[in-house]
Amino acid sequence: MTPLRLTLQGFGPFAGTETLDFTALGKHPLFLINGATGAGKSSILDAICFALYGQTTGAERDASQMRCDQSPATLLTEVCFEFQLRGERYRVRRVPQQPRPKARGDGFTQQQAEAQLWRLDANGEVESLLVARKVNDATQELEQLIGLDAKQFRQVMVLPQGKFRELLLAGSQERETIFSQLFQTQLYQRIEERLREQASGIEQEVKAHRHRLAGILAASDLESEAELEDALKELTPQRDDAQKALDSARQARQASERAQQAGSALAALFEQQRRLDDEYARHQAELPAIQALSEALKADSQARALAGTFDAKRQAEQSRAKAQSAEKAAFERLDVLTHDAEKAQTAWHAADAEAKQLPAWREQQHHLQHAVAQCRELTSAETERKRLERDWQSAREHLAQAEKQLVQLRTKGEAERDVLASAQKEAANLAGSHERQRTFIAVFEQFDERATLLGDIERQRATLVSAKAELATLREAQRNKEHTALDTEMRWHQGQAALLARTLETDTPCPVCGSREHPAPASDKAPLVTQEAVKRARAEHDAAHAAWSEQHQRCDRLAQTLDHAQAQSEKLTQRLGEWGERPRQALEAEAERLQAQVALAAQNAERINAKEQALATLRDQWRHAEASVSQQRPAVEAAYQRFTQLDARCQSLRAALPQDATLAELDARLQALTTQITQGERAFEAARERHQHATTELARGQAVLQQARLQLDEAKTHAEAQEKRWQAALKDSPFTDEAAFCAARLDAPEQQRFEAQVQQFHQALQRLEGQRDGLRQRLENETPPDTPALDARVVEAQAQERECDQALQALAQRINQLLDTRSKLEAAHAAQAALEERYRVWGTLSEVANGRVGQRISLQRFVLGVLLDDVLLQASTRLNRMSHGRYRLVRRQEATGGTRASGLELDVDDTYSGKQRPVATLSGGESFMAALALALGLSDVVQGYAGGIQLDTLFIDEGFGSLDAEALEQAIAMLSELQMSGRTIGLISHVSELKAQMPVRVEVSAARTGSSIQVRGQASA
Repeated sequence: MTPLRLTLQGFGPFAGTETLDFTALGKHPLFLINGATGAGKSSILDAICFALYGQTTGAERDASQMRCDQSPATLLTEVCFEFQLRGERYRVRRVPQQPRPKARGDGFTQQQAEAQLWRLDANGEVESLLVARKVNDATQELEQLIGLDAKQFRQVMVLPQGKFRELLLAGSQERETIFSQLFQTQLYQRIEERLREQASGIEQEVKAHRHRLAGILAASDLESEAELEDALKELTPQRDDAQKALDSARQARQASERAQQAGSALAALFEQQRRLDDEYARHQAELPAIQALSEALKADSQARALAGTFDAKRQAEQSRAKAQSAEKAAFERLDVLTHDAEKAQTAWHAADAEAKQLPAWREQQHHLQHAVAQCRELTSAETERKRLERDWQSAREHLAQAEKQLVQLRTKGEAERDVLASAQKEAANLAGSHERQRTFIAVFEQFDERATLLGDIERQRATLVSAKAELATLREAQRNKEHTALDTEMRWHQGQAALLARTLETDTPCPVCGSREHPAPASDKAPLVTQEAVKRARAEHDAAHAAWSEQHQRCDRLAQTLDHAQAQSEKLTQRLGEWGERPRQALEAEAERLQAQVALAAQNAERINAKEQALATLRDQWRHAEASVSQQRPAVEAAYQRFTQLDARCQSLRAALPQDATLAELDARLQALTTQITQGERAFEAARERHQHATTELARGQAVLQQARLQLDEAKTHAEAQEKRWQAALKDSPFTDEAAFCAARLDAPEQQRFEAQVQQFHQALQRLEGQRDGLRQRLENETPPDTPALDARVVEAQAQERECDQALQALAQRINQLLDTRSKLEAAHAAQAALEERYRVWGTLSEVANGRVGQRISLQRFVLGVLLDDVLLQASTRLNRMSHGRYRLVRRQEATGGTRASGLELDVDDTYSGKQRPVATLSGGESFMAALALALGLSDVVQGYAGGIQLDTLFIDEGFGSLDAEALEQAIAMLSELQMSGRTIGLISHVSELKAQMPVRVEVSAARTGSSIQVRGQASA
């Protein structure tokens, strides 16, 4: 970004409209912004930053605070900034929020903030409007154009006062953000994100697959694959034995099984009833504690109803205490003001008595001033009379010399006219030679063009014959590839039909035609053709067809080019006429003859021009001489008249002055009297102003005390009313006193916890009562069964058949389930192995690119580290010079502890100690040198990388005062080198050596009515 023009209106210390034309400083200048403290040097940088981002350089003042207090109310505060970026010109205008006079009536209204952005053409005229009014839209558009936000702009293009160390001391994360914007390395960040997303997706698939494996095992009630294999080995012989036992024990199965199942179910119900009774007894033991919680919640609810009255009483007491403090302070202030007013009145009466002598002193001053003026007039008149006498004598001599020169010029002019007439006669004979030569040159060029074109025609004809032969070859190849592709596709369809024929079964519908009869199924004797072979044949045919089509178009283009060349040759032959039949030597001879005539005509034209200029010069000299003589005659007479008049005036003044009075004596008396009058007037005015100020402050203090007492009375009344209201509310409440009220209040978490405990207890109790009542009704007429007896009857009567039948069915189902599970696991393991192999590749790439291993440096940060090394190489060269070979900037190679990312931290290499240490340990002057070197190195490297942000402008606000003379000289030399490479550099400093070394300056002058800007010095080209 290159600044072109900055216009400030009512901004900072600039009360009016000030314009800074950067183009007047020269192309890529190195200039100094100079001025007194508070004049507004830094406000220029504030204005640039405000115009671009709506913020000041220090970000410490709001935009609405930048209005100048001396500006007229009708003048809006605004900044207009023109700049050039990547060959395009832009203009931005920004107005902060501010009060302005109403258009109608009295008073003020609020002017809302607004901003406009235009693109300009090469002449500085508006080409298009980019932003019409919205401030945020303008800021976003400018951030996209420049590539930096406000904070980054202050760190790399503007080094504000007191903030030059920000980029130097920035952390690794912040420096990564800045450098990625400057060098446009977002591509590497997108690579990191793409790798991370790919690896994360594969990782999720792996996890899901592992859950799927666990689900397959869980569906079969297994914990591991080893347990699956053991179960299969164990269950296979058991299934055979169960089948044999089932045949001999099937008769007595049903009765024994029902009896045993009924007894087991009844026993389970009695056991459940016992557990419910125990749990109900435990809940009854907790009932007193729950009742206590309910009572606490009830008390809190009653206290919550009085909370508003209690809070109002406390606020009223605080207001009364505050009003008492204010009344005491106002009374003490009034006592001090009364004493000051009495002292000021005494001093004013004394000064008034002395001021009564002023009229007599002023009368004496008037008489002395008149005498001094007459004395000075006489001295000046005497000097002027002598000068006029010399002028009169000199004018008489000049008049005689001018008359003699007039005669000499007339004689010389007549001789020059005769020579000019002879040359003009010769020029008439050579007229038209230049035009004849220009016409013949066009003929010569057409002759050569036709010869070149004829050679091109022969070459194009041979190329066309070769191209047509190649076209025939490609056409044959294309037809062969087409036949091969069709044959391959047909054989693939035949192969698919043969594969389908293998699956056909008798009396089973065909999946293609639906017929149950298959009289002639397809044969698969020929080798099968794969889908890849079909695609490959089609691709080869498409490539052959594309080659033939491209060659056909080439032949058409060659034929068109040949026809066009032959037509051009025929046109040139017609234009040449008879010259087209002659040899080239004849054309060359004619060209040499015409060239000789042109040279002779040019020499004669130069001689005519010289004589005409000489004759015109003589005419001008003769006219000037004649005019000089005419002017000098009355001037001599006027000079003599002025001399006589002034001589008479001198005699009149001598007579009016006292004989012994001198100018020095009169000046001394006048000066003493003037000083006496001035001191008297100042003393009187100062006493009067002190008296008025003291009187005003006393009245103001009395008003403040009265207001404070009124507010105290109101606060007391309000506090008493709130106290009565609270006592009445407390009396009507269930609380005995205020302490009981405070003790009953619960905070929100405690209240929620109590309510949850009470609710959970009652819900559990209701659930238990319902379950106990249901079981009691079901078991009302039942007795606990004799389970051992039932088991014995089952063993005796039906156990063998029932157990064998159940065992057989369970074993068969279990074995089938386990075999199906084993098949699923084998397929799942194969899929998981493929996923894990993919994750080993993508996961490793993602871990490395995102900086999660090793030194924890991401891909983008690694690239930025390489770029930072380039920046530090340039910066260290400059810092080494400024520090007399002591310091170099280096990138910290050790990884940062913990999980924080690293790779872009800076250290300084101190050759005196031979160690590296953090840049934060540098002193103030050393930090400024390091920050300056870093900014300059960054500017060099960013400019050298295509696609990066343009850093062709740098502003530095203060910091040079911390450098010694030699370091300052080195810093200026390096800034000059950077400026010569095409940068614009502006410095703000009070250092006098800078003002002496930098001729191009922007002077900022302060005045009571506002500051002003003016460009000083010679701008370099």
